[in-house]
Amino acid sequence: MTHTIGSILKVSEEWLAQRGVDQPKVDAGTLLAKALGMKRLDLYLQTDRPLAEHELAAFRPLLQRRGRREPVSKIIGSKGFWNHDFLVTPDVLSPRSDSELLVELGLKLEVPAAAQVLDLCTGSGCLAISLASERPDWSVVATDISRVALEVARRNGQHCLPDQPITWLESDVFSALDQSFDLIVTNPPYVGESEREGLDPEVKLHDPSLALFSGEDGLHLIRQIVAQAPKYLSAKGWLLIEHGHTQGEPVRHLMTERGFSSVESRRDLGQRERVTLGCWSSVDQGA
Repeated sequence: MTHTIGSILKVSEEWLAQRGVDQPKVDAGTLLAKALGMKRLDLYLQTDRPLAEHELAAFRPLLQRRGRREPVSKIIGSKGFWNHDFLVTPDVLSPRSDSELLVELGLKLEVPAAAQVLDLCTGSGCLAISLASERPDWSVVATDISRVALEVARRNGQHCLPDQPITWLESDVFSALDQSFDLIVTNPPYVGESEREGLDPEVKLHDPSLALFSGEDGLHLIRQIVAQAPKYLSAKGWLLIEHGHTQGEPVRHLMTERGFSSVESRRDLGQRERVTLGCWSSVDQGA
């Protein structure tokens, strides 16, 4: 029997759907395009094209991995975010479109033209690199507690912005820092341990726990960041925190109690509170 691009896409979509994959048509197309060295949209212009056995042999293991609920980004080793494709490994979270809200908001804030910027818990480096690509005059520092994650971030920096230096530091939150910043952005771990069993297999089985979980309620590290950030913010410096869609109110409370002004939460594309920001304009007496 001769298999064509169209017939394999149809069978693969049905097979993935039976295994609970959210976007079986998109994922089947993405993986087949990867196996064939094509763009996904080009597949649909060649649906009658027969597939050779060696092409099917390249595709089958990719499809099987997705059937085991491994994320597509981990299978193909990259994920698009903002204006770049980022290397993705098991040591980092895959960049998510919701996190582009952090970049969008950060670029709109009033900060100095040559702002000092910190990306805390950088992971793949997608936030630091995206901000630096849009603001070449900014001086960007990115930190992570994970040495292997930082290596992924460095490689992404070298690939995406080879001529623009970003400082990559291994740091447990602010421990390795001794300067102040005009803008701090962070996508920290914010999933509660109590939520572990309810997570999708793509997350629970394939994302690094260090980048996911933060105490029983998910707010342990966010509390630490809000408490310590004023020591590292310049006057009228901004703190932007990504968090879970049910955590907006407690994060606003934490920032207001700490003395931040202009505190508000912004919604993602799904209209869920996803990022809370505040401005530090007080003399810090509690640090």
